[in-house]
Amino acid sequence: MWKTERSFDQKARPLSFHKYGTMICTMTQTSKLFTFILLFVCSFLIASYFLFTKYLDSDIKQEREEIIQLKNSEKLLTEMTLEEKVGQMFIMGFWGTEPDYYITKMIQERNIGGVILFKYNIQDSVQLTKLSSDLQTLSKKIPLLISIDQEGGVVSRLDTSIVSEITAQSEITKERDAYNISKKRAKELKALGITMNFSPVLDNIQKEDSFLYDRVFRNDIYLLGNAIISGYLDGGIVAVPKHFPGHPDDTTDSHKGLPEVNISEAEFDQYASQFKEVILNEDTQAMMVGHILFKQIDSANPSSLSSKIISEILREKYGFEGVVMTDDMQMGALTESLSISEAAVKAVTAGNDILIYSGEPEEQAQAYNAIISAVKSGTLSEERINESVLRILTLKSQIFNL
Repeated sequence: MWKTERSFDQKARPLSFHKYGTMICTMTQTSKLFTFILLFVCSFLIASYFLFTKYLDSDIKQEREEIIQLKNSEKLLTEMTLEEKVGQMFIMGFWGTEPDYYITKMIQERNIGGVILFKYNIQDSVQLTKLSSDLQTLSKKIPLLISIDQEGGVVSRLDTSIVSEITAQSEITKERDAYNISKKRAKELKALGITMNFSPVLDNIQKEDSFLYDRVFRNDIYLLGNAIISGYLDGGIVAVPKHFPGHPDDTTDSHKGLPEVNISEAEFDQYASQFKEVILNEDTQAMMVGHILFKQIDSANPSSLSSKIISEILREKYGFEGVVMTDDMQMGALTESLSISEAAVKAVTAGNDILIYSGEPEEQAQAYNAIISAVKSGTLSEERINESVLRILTLKSQIFNL
């Protein structure tokens, strides 16, 4: 029986193994395919998860950093005297290629927030780098905004012996070029110790007899402007688009007189549309306001001194939360009709965070003292000063990691 059964087993075995072998082989191939698909799907899901969480973590990290910067700025603000706070609201120029007596005094005793450099401050790259460093060394508590007008083209404080990128805005026609040009320019400026550039110019100018014609884009103003602003930021410096709400397309030069625009409030949004668009760009951290009289909107004050234009329109209507600064307060557009002290108080009352004074140390001191006196007399509240200084400190915390 055993032999018979074994004999039977021996005969049946090859057939059984063949059937099961074929089935196993088929199942193995199917299993491999199924396993491959399963692994692919799982890998895709895992990769998607980590990619998503990476970006989510990046957003959360950025949000946390912004909260930390704000808290640090708020803490620093509470530790500052009135004189230190008011000082932060000024960017001042000076004569010479090294810090002179007056700018040293402004930085060390009045704690000004920044300096503006002109051609007469600059000899070469070595001297400029040292000058930037020396200026920062003078500011013991809070770093300076070292600023410049390096628009490219006719307004280039630095020539090709110092930097390689001086392309004029009028020559830029493509967004990619605008971004690459400004990023390269920013890197060169940063290497020289410069942290802020008063650029791009966003005024809509079409007439060749305008003092701004050679300094502006020929078309696609807000698209090219946004690209330049982002390029500057990615290159490591702060862009300051100008001159909100925009100069008229005529021959009046605000360095010498006060330009006038005769449009209604209903027409204002279209007139300033390029500025409205760049405000939506999260890279826009600052804005310069020009000296222009909009007679139907605020007949008593140029835009740089107008609460209607700065506080109501730029801040509240357009929602701009960054740093607002004036054009040079020593330009003819203002000095023809207002004293230095009067214009300074009006500028802060209107909502400006930073006032720029390019020269004349006596006038710089008058402006600073006027703000101090206005706060002490109650004309300006210290809360109003705090609003501006907090914005300035928050911007500086992003640059200098305060």
